[in-house]
Amino acid sequence: MGLVLAVDIGGTNSRFAAFESGPGHKLVMKETVWLSSVEARSFDHLMEMLAASDFPYSPSDFDVTVIAVAGPVIGGVYCNVTNVDWDVDFRGGYKKYGFNAAVLINDFAAQAYACRTPAVEGCRIIHDVEISPIGTVGVIGAGTGLGHCALVPVPVSELGYVPVPSEGGHISFPCQTADELDFCEFVMDKRKISYCCGDEVLTGRGLNMLHLYLTGEDLEPKMVAEKMKQGGKTLEWYSRFTARCCRNYAITVCATGGLYIAGGIVAKNPFVIEQSVFMEEFLDSSSMGDLLKQIPVFLNDNQESGLYGAALRGVLHI
Repeated sequence: MGLVLAVDIGGTNSRFAAFESGPGHKLVMKETVWLSSVEARSFDHLMEMLAASDFPYSPSDFDVTVIAVAGPVIGGVYCNVTNVDWDVDFRGGYKKYGFNAAVLINDFAAQAYACRTPAVEGCRIIHDVEISPIGTVGVIGAGTGLGHCALVPVPVSELGYVPVPSEGGHISFPCQTADELDFCEFVMDKRKISYCCGDEVLTGRGLNMLHLYLTGEDLEPKMVAEKMKQGGKTLEWYSRFTARCCRNYAITVCATGGLYIAGGIVAKNPFVIEQSVFMEEFLDSSSMGDLLKQIPVFLNDNQESGLYGAALRGVLHI
């Protein structure tokens, strides 16, 4: 038995959970608390916010703390967190926070680990084909940022898989038509950026940009999502763009072990992937159509799955 503190720091929320671990990587969530990443001025301030919350544990109570952060993790000890104005820096050690042991991982590595926990037991099936037991698992999702990670089979590892994080949300967006290229030029001009990437298209701010381009309405992302419930061009484009990025990543990692769509936007607005255009676009490949037909697709709408994934990584450390 061991006690794990799992932390999932995103651009909007920072989630904390205490887990008990048991034989066979069993996880039991005990207590959770959600704090605002936006209100935190630094990681130190976030830990002060945790201490002031009603979370009934202190960091020293845990055998290991695993912190999943949005952004590239350097050397396992540093991350300049994407979409907030602070970093997590353990280069000088982590003892000052009271941790007995600490592990820093990418937030979508945690989402990938979560695919081997009860967090995905209630996943919605989008493309119902057989899962390959030896296939790579792909995870992709958009919220404040666009995350990717693959879980690759490695039989000699303790879990049987290892996560391969990615910053694929920052590569050039896959435009295919003149109108889409015009949209990307629009985003580049509005955002004053050198190229258009998935982080600027599929995220919350991307919803704002897409709707503004298509309709001239400058609305908050939540309002855009409400409007999309009624259908229309913004929904059609967003659904197609989501499917295209899912298709590209599924092909990139040969995700015959399943492609899991996570992240806040689609989880909260599942109608995005209920559109016929979604599966039409996902399966549309003249060269890899047969592969795509063999890739199961799931929607993971469990908002605490990142905590389960971080906890599993902690169990592997104990």
